[in-house]
Amino acid sequence: MKIAAYCVYLAAWLVFAMGAVAGALPRLRRQTAATTAITAPVLLGSLLQALAAFAVTRSMGSGPLHPRMFELAGALVLAPLGAALFVWALRSVPRNAHGDTLVTGGAYWWLRNPIYLAFLAMLLATGFLISDGIKLIPPVLLYLAGSELRIASEERELAQKFPQDYAMYRSRTRWRYLPWLR
Repeated sequence: MKIAAYCVYLAAWLVFAMGAVAGALPRLRRQTAATTAITAPVLLGSLLQALAAFAVTRSMGSGPLHPRMFELAGALVLAPLGAALFVWALRSVPRNAHGDTLVTGGAYWWLRNPIYLAFLAMLLATGFLISDGIKLIPPVLLYLAGSELRIASEERELAQKFPQDYAMYRSRTRWRYLPWLR
């Protein structure tokens, strides 16, 4: 099971990387002027999210990795789900979408910020494979704090840009990124 978990985990990161490149290329070609503003909350949130990934890798022991069976099972489930959600979110954005488009279909029908959940799933999968249980709590809290800061700022911007449409979308799509919680 250990080999399967690591293979699935690595394949999920490969899918993530390929999805990110494939999703970025059309945007680079369009070079739209309308982009998300880099505000202090977005910058701080991004820093906290990056620190979360760093904290997971710093929690890695110096010897061989010995994830327990439930951690292997968690990684086996979370890594492919995170990669699939990430690709689904990227594919949910119409090809001709610009900064003046509010995306509300596909993955965005269920979650207002599905990419944050996708990265959380990958952070947890990584932590399950390389961290020792309780050491995973601080990185997850850092990631959640960073996500909350970024999402609050991004949603404020969307509410200003699309007042009526975003209000309707927000009332229909209740969850920010954590289903059944937030």
